[in-house]
Amino acid sequence: MLNSLPIAKDAPFNAYQRQHNPTCLPDTRVDLLQKIYAWADGRDSSCIFWLKGLAGTGKSTIANTVARRYFDQKHLGASFFFSRGGGDVGDAGKFVTSIAWQLAISIPSLVHHVYDALRKRRDIPGQSLRDQWQQLVLHPLSKLSENGRQSSYVLVVDALDECDNDNNIHIIIRLLAEARSLKTVQLRVFLTSRPEIPIRYGFRQLPDAEYADFVLHNISPSIVDHDISVFFKYNLKVIGEEHSLDACWPGEEIIRRLIQIADGLFIWAATACRFIREGLSADERADARGPFRLGQGRGLLAGRQAAGVGIR
Repeated sequence: MLNSLPIAKDAPFNAYQRQHNPTCLPDTRVDLLQKIYAWADGRDSSCIFWLKGLAGTGKSTIANTVARRYFDQKHLGASFFFSRGGGDVGDAGKFVTSIAWQLAISIPSLVHHVYDALRKRRDIPGQSLRDQWQQLVLHPLSKLSENGRQSSYVLVVDALDECDNDNNIHIIIRLLAEARSLKTVQLRVFLTSRPEIPIRYGFRQLPDAEYADFVLHNISPSIVDHDISVFFKYNLKVIGEEHSLDACWPGEEIIRRLIQIADGLFIWAATACRFIREGLSADERADARGPFRLGQGRGLLAGRQAAGVGIR
């Protein structure tokens, strides 16, 4: 009966369609990740960690990194990565059922509790988000036995601002905060979004003690530039090896200029590397070992923005 639940197959962090999405490179985001892990592994009252940041600052990569860590440790309860206009991951219609299905997979002892709920009411997937949450997530989790020590699981929700209905965003934030009421299991919710009005409003309705937050774009520019430097050096080294370029390519001065132009935006850095790789592969640049025109890379991003292509 569990397999009858309607789920968004592209929602999990490790869904097939998301397999090429990156995680943070070693020696990047070090302090922030330590802060997130300390919260996730802790026992304080803040059941939600809200990472907010402007477009292009790397929120989804951090979410992917957190999800991968706890998946490998067998403490990832579930993940849902929203994507505007992405069908089932663009709205909340299958949010709760997808979370319930993943939780049941991650916590085998939860399966029969979810099964019992569906056996009693087969129409739950068509009910309101609140009723789905109560019957498929909260009540089943509350029935787990403690076995001497409270188990802890992390739920990762990325890009909640890309959910297509503001009212559903408000509801989801309230429902996630109810995880604090669980006694026999600890559910920590790591959530990312842009700091848009519906999200800010939703969190203003919660007591401050129920969530922690962090503003990603307020990190010291020197730290961000260091992380972007690591990103460029790693990716350009790979590109150089792919195309048998000199070991010193493209040179420290070019990398320094790229970091300066990126201006703290990881999305620009990623776009620049993709542009360079595609240009070399298509042999569209004159001398691949010579200087390339940085303005063209930035022009590509500007063109994508002008065309209305969404970026994170």
